[in-house]
Amino acid sequence: MSGSSSTKHTEGRLRELDGWRAISVLLVIAHHLGAYQYGRIVAPHVRAVRVFHNIGALGVMVFFVISGFVICRLLILEEQRYSNVSLKGFYIRRVFRILPPLYLYLALLGLLLTFGLIHETWSGILSGAFFLYDFAPAQLGKWTVGHTWSLAVEEQFYLTFPLLWVLTRKFGRGKAFFGIFCLLAAWNLWASSANWNQITVPNLRAGYACICWGVVLASFESRARAFGRKIPSLVAAAIALILLWHPVGFSNWRTALYDSVFMPLAIGTLLVFSLECRHWLRAVLCLKPVQAIGLSSYGIYLWQQLFTAPAKFYTAAGMPIQFLLPLLLVIVPLSYFFMERPLMRLGRRLANRVRQDRVREMAHG
Repeated sequence: MSGSSSTKHTEGRLRELDGWRAISVLLVIAHHLGAYQYGRIVAPHVRAVRVFHNIGALGVMVFFVISGFVICRLLILEEQRYSNVSLKGFYIRRVFRILPPLYLYLALLGLLLTFGLIHETWSGILSGAFFLYDFAPAQLGKWTVGHTWSLAVEEQFYLTFPLLWVLTRKFGRGKAFFGIFCLLAAWNLWASSANWNQITVPNLRAGYACICWGVVLASFESRARAFGRKIPSLVAAAIALILLWHPVGFSNWRTALYDSVFMPLAIGTLLVFSLECRHWLRAVLCLKPVQAIGLSSYGIYLWQQLFTAPAKFYTAAGMPIQFLLPLLLVIVPLSYFFMERPLMRLGRRLANRVRQDRVREMAHG
């Protein structure tokens, strides 16, 4: 196939990717608990410490690759159906999906800060609200807004990707985004020795590369799936172990090369492998409990941050909060069924209305 959106994509939700979303958010929670909240318990076990410190970023990068793949795939399907893409509809869907749960979470942080239950800053909450937390000078908060750096990366992607998608229509999108991926990897390699960490956090640069690689995979989906069918199970298992172990150091060019090149390619390889394999991995990813976690992973990711902080980020009065992680079993379903899902439906309806208005305009034009 060519590197454009001309290749036919099968419609429907890819349940395996929801399974991977579940894995990604569980890795983040395990990272916060094992590396921070209960770090003293894990500390005597050197190998466990290494794994717990690495799996948080890995979980977020898995989500980034999925995000790039899914968003690109949806635009390809829209273009196949209507011969064009509605950017207005795209942004409407994203706004209704991302903003309300985030602002509800930040509003609660404001209440907890007002009542003196957590150590946080108003400037940090504002930085998270405006999606600036992946820039080092804007990291003015503490633990409870720390995870908004990944949402900032996502939103910056949403602001730039659709425009690039439209502009590269005539130039071979797959090839264009592969070129962008190479430029992002080169940027991260250069930035690792150029004091860029004072401007952007390293995970921002690796995150951009992961999202971009997801776009490349979606652009060449047929070829990617054909490749996935040829991957031996032992190779997939070895890749997963390498990702969990993260066998390079930190803050040098080797880390930049690993995070911006190997990690996106390795995660993408596991994703396409799971889409095509016919054994226990696919069965596990599609289990109902795993699917439930994956579908509500955004809410889980937002709210887990409040309950997984080290003790120093709670005041004496707020100390019980660190033991309330099971509240996710109540908060997340309430958020998903009474806020997220209704607003996603509303966003889709409004986007469809924009699409219908455009079709009518073209018909009368």
